[in-house]
Amino acid sequence: MKKLLLFSAIVILLCSCGPKRFYEDIQSVNPKAWNMDSALHFQFDVTDSMQYYDFYLYVRNNSDYPMQNFYVFFTTEFPNGQCAQDTLGFILCDKYGKWTGKGQGDLKENRFLFRSNIRFAHCGQYKFTVRQAMRDENLVGISDFGLSLFEHQANN
Repeated sequence: MKKLLLFSAIVILLCSCGPKRFYEDIQSVNPKAWNMDSALHFQFDVTDSMQYYDFYLYVRNNSDYPMQNFYVFFTTEFPNGQCAQDTLGFILCDKYGKWTGKGQGDLKENRFLFRSNIRFAHCGQYKFTVRQAMRDENLVGISDFGLSLFEHQANN
């Protein structure tokens, strides 16, 4: 019994030692197709402008996705009302057609580090808008897109 309790305590400690998640939201895209006029919206409040974060983006796709790369327009609205827009690109399969990411079968999930060790300069609400930026008006094969932020932990 003591060995079981010790083992359980060690497992709990190891699982809880990872970076602390500040925010995560993964949203589903229209299963038929992601229209270029359809946007995904994300928002969160920053209360500590001195905290550093690692910012990740998630893309889930299935084998219906017809291309190697995937591009999005990524708009950030800051608490002071200013906006910035980036065009972000992701590689979803290699040049031989092998899908990147994790998952078995038809669905693959990729997690991309967008920014590492960043701070949000202003306290308040940050809003993010994501639109697919491919040439297809109705893009098939992307099932989900998401954002997550973890408190940055310096390597020891």
